[in-house]
Amino acid sequence: MKFTALVVIAPPDLEDAIIERAQGAGATGVTILAGKGIGGQLKKTFFGLTFEGSQSVLLMVVGSHLAVPILKVLHETLTDGENSHGIALTVPIEHLTGIDMRQVASFEARMRREND
Repeated sequence: MKFTALVVIAPPDLEDAIIERAQGAGATGVTILAGKGIGGQLKKTFFGLTFEGSQSVLLMVVGSHLAVPILKVLHETLTDGENSHGIALTVPIEHLTGIDMRQVASFEARMRREND
């Protein structure tokens, strides 16, 4: 089975919605990291103090065949019309170790049942 890393960077208040939508599309696990970023717009200042918005970085390792379907459902959560509330991207994984193969086997069995 081939794997893809799916990375989502979004405001912390969207974490639960992102996780729920991704799991609904087949993702099984997620690692959440805290971060802060600087976007294309100027930083906001308040009495000389710079305010940088906090962001959540969600990392998922998924079967490559699930990457695009998950991105499609996340698009609905991350955008509303012309506004974007985050970014999602995929990176193919060449080599991987440490993954719980029981989880992979369970996932493959679930996919077979759903396709029957």
